[in-house]
Amino acid sequence: MNIPLLKACDIPNREESSHPYVIHSLKDIVREGLYIPKSPHRHSFYQILYIKRGKGAHTVDFHDVPISDDMIFFLSPGQVHDLHFSEEAPEGILVNFRERFLNDFLARKNFVDSLPIFSKNGGLCYRHITSCKSDIETAFSKILIAETSDIVFREEFIATMLLEIILMVSIRTQEENPEFSPVALPQLVLHFEELIEKYYHEFHLPRFYADYLAVSPNYLNSVCRNATEKTAGEMIRSRIILEAKRLLVNSGMDISQIAYELGFEDLSYFTKFFKAAAGMTPKQFRKSLHM
Repeated sequence: MNIPLLKACDIPNREESSHPYVIHSLKDIVREGLYIPKSPHRHSFYQILYIKRGKGAHTVDFHDVPISDDMIFFLSPGQVHDLHFSEEAPEGILVNFRERFLNDFLARKNFVDSLPIFSKNGGLCYRHITSCKSDIETAFSKILIAETSDIVFREEFIATMLLEIILMVSIRTQEENPEFSPVALPQLVLHFEELIEKYYHEFHLPRFYADYLAVSPNYLNSVCRNATEKTAGEMIRSRIILEAKRLLVNSGMDISQIAYELGFEDLSYFTKFFKAAAGMTPKQFRKSLHM
């Protein structure tokens, strides 16, 4: 099975477009078979999927999430996901947008990645929104009306409404989502996570990151363990394994290519590294996905 990387906000002809977002009715795209591939895939853009009504399953980075009414998903570029509805006419909204859409609007680099609802490292990426359902639906309705109008500052208005939705979900849904209890991570750990995302292909040991952060490896380990119950090394390895699994889904790369992509010059070492973390070899993992 070849996992496509969907690079265009509106598939398939908009990759070269300067348009920073697209908005679709979920009922329309499911009914017409548009824009939701029927196999695992990943995007080069961000996606917000609001399910007002629907049943099914959504597999995101190898975690199965049952779909129910009043759910909202936040997907980051690179995440592998597979969406299936068991009902023919789910209701909701699908918004795809490029990274710059909100970052440029707010003049804040990496603003989207700083939000607690988008995750590139395999964290949970959905919320139940019963407590603010009415406000969320009102904001989405305004977005749909604006998208089909010729109002001045249309993109800025839509960005404002989208930001309102994101912040509402971030702030007002904790009681309904105990698995997302906020954890105030130390700034050192947050910076460490940013560095892992940037350098995990090249640097696998805590020493590099500790030097970059101007602390000792032992201190970095201690802070990480206290904040996340993982050592610095475990956090690095978790990110590498997640990316290995994502790449293994794509049969366009053989295992030796994946090993090299992730900074392993020795295939046998990569195999041992993967098996120690995943409990099976890369080849066995690929077969387990029935490809």
